[in-house]
Amino acid sequence: MGLPRRLLDAAVRRLPAQGLDRAVEALLPRRPFERLQMPARSALTVVCDDGEARDLEIVEALERKGVKGVFAVSPDLIGRPGFLTYAELRQIRAAGHEIAFHGTTHDPFSGYAGPAALEQAIGAGLRSMSAEGLGTPGTLIYPYGRHNRWVRAVSSRHFACAFTTWFGLNRGQANRYAIRRIPFGAYVGKLAGTEAWYRGLFDEAAKAPCWPTLMLHPASAEHQREHTEMLVRLIDYAEQRGMPVRTVDAHLQAAAPSPAGMATSPQATR
Repeated sequence: MGLPRRLLDAAVRRLPAQGLDRAVEALLPRRPFERLQMPARSALTVVCDDGEARDLEIVEALERKGVKGVFAVSPDLIGRPGFLTYAELRQIRAAGHEIAFHGTTHDPFSGYAGPAALEQAIGAGLRSMSAEGLGTPGTLIYPYGRHNRWVRAVSSRHFACAFTTWFGLNRGQANRYAIRRIPFGAYVGKLAGTEAWYRGLFDEAAKAPCWPTLMLHPASAEHQREHTEMLVRLIDYAEQRGMPVRTVDAHLQAAAPSPAGMATSPQATR
């Protein structure tokens, strides 16, 4: 291995998680299908990853406030011990919440052999969800947040948008297939994660078109009951700041029309 390659490998190892993919996304121009202009009115979206049974605690909290959330599931995990069943997911969907796709097997998309293999896996999962009465989700939540340029191109053939684990508020024009999120309760890492900190983010988001999206993992040991109660208070605060709580589907309906050839909106097939 030559010196230039060793230097490159050393630099890559020092990058933050998914640092190389982040750099590529930031440096290369966005393709037409990736462009998403934020709606004129900021909104808050709540997304629960993984489809575990403790998501029902979040469903109850959202219903208490009269708002709807997004619940991302992997078909191969549905009905396993500790995970939501299809019957429970149908009830959640019937209540007006959005069901999103979280990969068929919850394996990272960038780990597939290539576009054809990923296409096959996505198709199998979507067929399973449709057959079980969950429609055809138009929102993708990348397993582990992993994606890259070719993964985004494949995803655009099936979904209206996709969310990563990368941190951000999504201001102005965002990448439709690399929408940022804010960890809540679990996986906060070195971020403050306090109620005052979240309120500060909401204050910032209320100033201009912005889409703060909370990323929840209710089954994680880090997510405590007090986090769910904090979520209820933060929903109140967001609405006080003029930000409605919307599903992905509802917020995209307020955005600019989707580019031709792309999925029209989440849950378009009911």
